[in-house]
Amino acid sequence: MTEGLDGGPQAVAVRLKELMPGSEIYCLKQMHSDRIVRADDISPEDFPEADGIISRDPGKVLCIRTADCVSVLLWAEDSPLIGAVHAGWRGLSLRIVEKAIGLMRAGGAGHICVSMGPAIGPCCYAVGLEVIEALGADADRTLDGRLSVDLHRIAALQAQNAGVPPERIHQVNSCTCCKADLFFSYRREGVFTGRNISLIGGESWSLPGLQAR
Repeated sequence: MTEGLDGGPQAVAVRLKELMPGSEIYCLKQMHSDRIVRADDISPEDFPEADGIISRDPGKVLCIRTADCVSVLLWAEDSPLIGAVHAGWRGLSLRIVEKAIGLMRAGGAGHICVSMGPAIGPCCYAVGLEVIEALGADADRTLDGRLSVDLHRIAALQAQNAGVPPERIHQVNSCTCCKADLFFSYRREGVFTGRNISLIGGESWSLPGLQAR
């Protein structure tokens, strides 16, 4: 867990470089879009406006920051391609998960695996009809009976629509809003909340669960 950070991409990159010296770390200026960039075309000092990033070099560290949205990490078993996606309802309405997997397939990846980090659950994620309609999703209900959607389920369905079989899709079934002792949550804490960090590539596997405030 990192302390004293604003959760922005530059601050997170600085902290990650301290934890993984010598690593090439790529953070995005996330904007709830469907824009996906290639790490191989930019520098670690760049912070492009995008919500997805892919790379042909699994030694690069790709970073996604979330505070209720779904982090989607992608890798191929038959090629060196990796990817990371920030998937909130706006990005999911633009089918960002399908698009990222499509780019990996265009790059030669066949057997793709998906891992989704913790996100706000339908238990807490009250939304309006416009969100449900934009997602084309079935409505759920929050614990107090309001309309909600299941972002994990929608992201998983997009991965399946892109040809990833269910047995290659994994998710952390924890609600960021419910679990105040474990995760930051925009819905629970507001605009000044920190960010939960999801990483793929390099030696990111060696880090414990990481948060940034």
